[in-house]
Amino acid sequence: MAEIFDDKMADTYDDWYKTPKGMLVDKIEKAVIYEFLKPESGMEILDIGCGTGNLSLELAKLGARVTGIDISEAMLVKAREKAARENLCINFCCADANDLPFEDETFDAAVSLSALEFSSDLKKTLSEIYRVLKPGGRMVIGLIGGGSAWSRYYEKKAKKDPESVFRHAHFRTLDELIAAMPGENVQGKAVLFVPPDFNFEDREKALELEREAQRQGRKDGGFICALSYKPLK
Repeated sequence: MAEIFDDKMADTYDDWYKTPKGMLVDKIEKAVIYEFLKPESGMEILDIGCGTGNLSLELAKLGARVTGIDISEAMLVKAREKAARENLCINFCCADANDLPFEDETFDAAVSLSALEFSSDLKKTLSEIYRVLKPGGRMVIGLIGGGSAWSRYYEKKAKKDPESVFRHAHFRTLDELIAAMPGENVQGKAVLFVPPDFNFEDREKALELEREAQRQGRKDGGFICALSYKPLK
């Protein structure tokens, strides 16, 4: 799987976040991630599928002690370069989420932002992540939502391009994600109802569309997020 996230993709990965679409999508997705994660200074946080460090760097700036893992060494090279430029101390290591190189009960929280779509057995992967959580710790998982305008968009891209990374993706619904989460007090939320073909230059209109869909309690958002807790012993 690591080979699909090659050097070429790593070189251009961050460009998307500089576009109006990328900036707004990132804002919408991060809002629910932070709502569930509630990062605090001193927290030991594991960022699974950290890529070039987008979320890891933000968490480190908040004072968290961050470990970021990814299966792509090319992505991690970029992440380390960015952390070094900002004088951030983050432990980036190449690892598979299905076989984490950490002891049981190591982290206060584990988070993953749009990475576990590439897990063929999500329940098994989440069980391994759960293993390294401390009692009382929380797991926050965000995925591209199945059955959404965004998953259909990526599925079409995959059909047209045999080299698309999304040929390897599995798009789950919010109910499927919640059902796969280990632990207790599981809750979930769908966001990103602005379709991929929207004019993202019209930021206010996009945000109003987003707010209205969330008020309606819709589940078919382009991004789904779930939270669970590991019970205290």
